[in-house]
Amino acid sequence: MDKGTENAFGRKSELRLTAGWDGEETFLRELGFTAPFKIMTPFPCKDGGKEVMIMCASPGIMEGDSQWIRIETERGARLAVTSQSYEKIHKMNNGCACRNTIIRIAGNSALRYRPLPVIPFGGSAFESKTAIELEDESSELIYEELLSCGRAACGERFAYRFFHSLSEVSCKGKLIYRENNRFRPASWPMEELGLFEGYTHMAGMLIHMQAVKEKEREIRSLAEEAENAQEVQCGVTRTAAGDLVVRILGRRAETVRKICDEICSCMEYSVPGSE
Repeated sequence: MDKGTENAFGRKSELRLTAGWDGEETFLRELGFTAPFKIMTPFPCKDGGKEVMIMCASPGIMEGDSQWIRIETERGARLAVTSQSYEKIHKMNNGCACRNTIIRIAGNSALRYRPLPVIPFGGSAFESKTAIELEDESSELIYEELLSCGRAACGERFAYRFFHSLSEVSCKGKLIYRENNRFRPASWPMEELGLFEGYTHMAGMLIHMQAVKEKEREIRSLAEEAENAQEVQCGVTRTAAGDLVVRILGRRAETVRKICDEICSCMEYSVPGSE
């Protein structure tokens, strides 16, 4: 993905966000964006953090769109990032759209990055790269992705051309997590074992927090209870670095999102926000 790629907005669509800590609460030290990105006034959180909602002044992602997102947290900051609505990736006659996201989390700071689900329309093509750098083990992160099969009610179940999403997380310069999803429905059996397995929505969540070991049993219990009560499949895996990866397959975005909400709610920040 070329950072100089021209798109429909005449220049690259860019969002820059840096969260700082003033000794009492998180504040936005830097905020900048170009069309179609917009940011709502940040919401204060009970823990002294801030929640930022990213808005988009367009009907969705279009052919040729080139987006760059850069998010940073400074020491002590607690930041939650979400989106205003489900993200629609529209049909594209030629080429594709692309997004490059760079996230840096300082030591003794925390980020929850949880955008709403992505809906790839029939004929769409999308490439996404996310690079997350954790300064050290005290950098805390919850990173979530939720992808649908498309507009199933309109007969567009896995009708997109391709959806590529590469996510890499490093801590102190060492790679600790890598997920490379390359979905091409025309070439891959998307409905079969190892992929969506008959479901329509797939969520993936990485939890890198100091309290993750103490909360692992609770998270596994929540996943098990969700399987028993809802028509979903859940899996929880501990990585070599000691983090937790949660995978959920379901048939309704709201159901899958609710399970993710419950898991996030049980995780409390270890960041004191006072250094």
